[in-house]
Amino acid sequence: MKKTLSDRQVLPCKKSAKMNLFNPGFSLLFYLLLLLITSVPAFSQSEKKISGTVLDEQGLALPGASVQFKGSSIGTSTDANGKYSLNVPNNTGSLVFSFVGYSPLEIPIAGKSVVDAKLNVENTALTEVVVVGYGTQKKATLTGSVSEVKGTEIVKSPQPNLSNSLAGRFSGFVANNRGGEPGYDGSSYTVRGFASTGNNDVLIVVDGVPGQVGGLERLDPNDVESISILKDASAAVYGSRAANGVILVTTKRGGKGKPTISYSFNQGFSSPTRLPKLADAPTYAAILNEIDYYNNPAGGMNQHYSADEINKFRNGSDPINYPNTDWQKETLKSVALQNQHNLSINGGSDNTKYYLSIGTIYQDGLYKNGATQYNQYNFRSNVDANITERLKVSLSLAGRQEDRQYPTSGAGNIFRSIYRAYPTVVSVYPNGLPSTGVENNNPVMLGTSVGGLSKNPTTVFNGILRASYALPFVNGLTIDGFYSVDRSYNFTKTFNTPYPLYSYDKANDVYNRVITGGSAGAATLTQDETNISNIVQNIKLNYALHTGKHNITALVSYEQSQNKQEKFGASRINYPTVSTPELSQGGAAATDKNNYGSSYNFTRKSYISRIAYNFNEKYLAEVQARVDGSSIFPEGKQYGFFSSVSAGWRISEEPWFKNRVKGVDDLKLRASYGSLGNDNVGQFQYYNNYSFNNTYVIGSNVIHPGIDLTKLANPDITWEVAKKMDLGLNAVLFRNISWEFIYFQQQRSNILATRNASIPNISGIVNPYGSGALVPDENIGKVDNSGFETSVGYSHSGDFRYNISANFTYAKSNVVFIDEAAGALPYQRQTGRPLYTYQLYNAIGIFRTQADLDKYPHVNGARLGDLILEDYNKDGKITADDQIRTEYGNVPQIMYGVVFNAGYKNFDLSFVLSGQAKVSQYVLPESGQVGNFYSSWADNRWSPSNPDGTYPRVDTRASSSINGGLYNSTFWLNDASFVRLKNVEIGYTLPKSLLSSLKIQQIRVYANAFNLLTFTGVKDYDPEGNSTSGQFYPQQRIINLGVNVKF
Repeated sequence: MKKTLSDRQVLPCKKSAKMNLFNPGFSLLFYLLLLLITSVPAFSQSEKKISGTVLDEQGLALPGASVQFKGSSIGTSTDANGKYSLNVPNNTGSLVFSFVGYSPLEIPIAGKSVVDAKLNVENTALTEVVVVGYGTQKKATLTGSVSEVKGTEIVKSPQPNLSNSLAGRFSGFVANNRGGEPGYDGSSYTVRGFASTGNNDVLIVVDGVPGQVGGLERLDPNDVESISILKDASAAVYGSRAANGVILVTTKRGGKGKPTISYSFNQGFSSPTRLPKLADAPTYAAILNEIDYYNNPAGGMNQHYSADEINKFRNGSDPINYPNTDWQKETLKSVALQNQHNLSINGGSDNTKYYLSIGTIYQDGLYKNGATQYNQYNFRSNVDANITERLKVSLSLAGRQEDRQYPTSGAGNIFRSIYRAYPTVVSVYPNGLPSTGVENNNPVMLGTSVGGLSKNPTTVFNGILRASYALPFVNGLTIDGFYSVDRSYNFTKTFNTPYPLYSYDKANDVYNRVITGGSAGAATLTQDETNISNIVQNIKLNYALHTGKHNITALVSYEQSQNKQEKFGASRINYPTVSTPELSQGGAAATDKNNYGSSYNFTRKSYISRIAYNFNEKYLAEVQARVDGSSIFPEGKQYGFFSSVSAGWRISEEPWFKNRVKGVDDLKLRASYGSLGNDNVGQFQYYNNYSFNNTYVIGSNVIHPGIDLTKLANPDITWEVAKKMDLGLNAVLFRNISWEFIYFQQQRSNILATRNASIPNISGIVNPYGSGALVPDENIGKVDNSGFETSVGYSHSGDFRYNISANFTYAKSNVVFIDEAAGALPYQRQTGRPLYTYQLYNAIGIFRTQADLDKYPHVNGARLGDLILEDYNKDGKITADDQIRTEYGNVPQIMYGVVFNAGYKNFDLSFVLSGQAKVSQYVLPESGQVGNFYSSWADNRWSPSNPDGTYPRVDTRASSSINGGLYNSTFWLNDASFVRLKNVEIGYTLPKSLLSSLKIQQIRVYANAFNLLTFTGVKDYDPEGNSTSGQFYPQQRIINLGVNVKF
């Protein structure tokens, strides 16, 4: 055993064998990569011209149909009349004709110069193959709940953050964009809502590697082949990490033929989807007068500003002393620029195929003269080789460099200052000196580099070596495996520098200087770095047997992973100069220096199996099992067993059904049940945890650390378990209509939670007044989750081709057990209600007359203009017992989406709608004498001169007033339902006749928009936001102009 020390813990941990990732054997991989890339096929130069027409079943022309010379990249597309012409290398071989929604057709060309083709509509819903855990499966024989979207659809929303392109596309899936800050603009995503009071993160699997470092958000959308989501017990193949659902990302790989080069570029223009309108100076001045009047009625209504002064704010006659400052306009640009480039090459021979790409992303921030920028540079190389007829090897390499830069004041503080800053104070004086803003926070300056910069570069590398071998002694038996290495390095350097602000003394005509920023007038530096390495190794035996009408596929696998993280940080204060932002140049005293660090090593071992059987693709069954071992848990609790069983019956394949029911091409009834786990919990909970909370200086500036016990051990900690059940019905009607309906149910148990109520305060391990309790987490929580999801789609082929799909999901959680006090009032208990509801007073109106005050019970100090709070328990007074639980919280119970794609000749159009309902968001503005008001409140406030106002009277500070934070009420609870045009794109592909002389296969130009329109009842902020103050970097509306070129 050895001891490791960190700033947080003094914990014993098991010694693990050291792994050398950079041994000489790795050099062979790069030699192999070089060999594979140079294996580009040569082609004969003899040519023959072939022409013809491509028609559909009705004999109508199919414009835009693909015509490919088999085994090469030689091809073309039909014109508006369905005609084509191309040169092929020789007089033998075949042409392959294909078109979206039609079955491909292959025709030999020997002895022909004219080859016409007639394509039949394809029932893709039955023949399509989708990616599932550790393999692929034909959609017709699926027994689990799996949704998939192709990469060709994702790139129609060219977002800097891939996670923002998924909303509205899947049933049962929510992707909420929580903000738009460059480099920090991702979406949070859940599958079928929340089902745990703990971690609800979805497992991300990239090219078969679970938990690949770097995740989903910053993948280049141009590199994505498909994304699948496992929503039910079919995710049991991922065992202890699958309780919250699994997202499977498959990247593009090479195809046979000569190199095809593709280039894409888009230029974006981003602006906030919504910013709250704020009160102007004359309105705010009047509000300050009202606040003074409420606090001192004897002083009258003009204690702060006279009527003449308010008029000066209005007419702009004295812009220095009586300005009317729009802090949003002063701080923010109307548009920020962003762009993306991607260049890829795709090709190969019979034995070697390759896909190579490089890309860049640039995003600028909204702040004027701002320091916020994000740059990304990424590459990907996927190479596949057939070493022999039975042996196949592939090497996948990917990496990216992210460079994020932002002001030392965070986005939340900058927007907090924008919304609070007094419109009665100038932002920058005519002589160029910045004002003090609000509480010495001037947002115009906060958004710049004047107060210093935070620089945050991140480097990510992913490498996967795969091999598969078809064993010769048993038909259908193969062995394959992969070795995956991930590394990431994240570094943050924040240098806070002091800078001056000024207040104008009108009486003496001088500008008083105030120093802000830094610490005690001196610069400070903080540096943090995190190194992560992740190794995953997998070996798998696959078997496939097809005999008569019996079809069996099976696999057994062993997988192990090791994740190491090392963190180090240091801070320095009292810099004598801002010219030397290095750790070595900080203050000399011992108290000016601080170093900290931590590390851990986490391992997993897994044994995986699956067997699937179907009889003539009519009766379907599948069993999955996985045993996971995790170093997170103590000995005796480290292994967990997770399994699932599913079955399906394709009723449409029964003779009695086929003979009697017309128009139903496929009808499948299916069900699944299984248990999955969640081990995404804190480490070392089975040990007592300690922290260096205190330090002491003894003697000549020598620091001595003090160690505190921060949490007691829980030696019985174990897995969180999810038992999931699905009942589903899938149908394909009239070849063009698809429909799915699923009822799902989940029981989550063993959720780690703290006992908040059942441990008496006199035990000494509970702090009833705040944080710092020693109580360990225990597996006591229980939550149920149930609902249904449905989707329907229709596709139409022809001169005007289109497809449309819609999805709808209802998912509601129910807290079965959470440690609550035995005396908790029934209407305040979390038990029996959805997760994350609010406990608030119910606001039922505003006191407008003395008769109202006499009629309704009220809190001490209530007066006209205050909110009427419901006396829920009817005891004649307003107390904490009158608070009630809301019907739902900030997790939507209803999610829906619509996806539409259409094309006519060379034009194409697509859009995605996304929406949510049965969701609330509590937002209380930080207003009063401490900050400005939203116009919705300021313009509609109750006052003696406006007794019909729909908002309560103003007060010194909303966060501590009767109408605000002192008695949090439903008045500030908004229905956060919305419908959003998440993405819309229109494109045009140039005619082939214009490109033939340029040796360009295709040029497509397009324009698209992200978050273009939003329909919601929320007035002042974006409903996708999740902040109780509304103070965050806003979501962005992005307009893109782009081009795709293929050579």
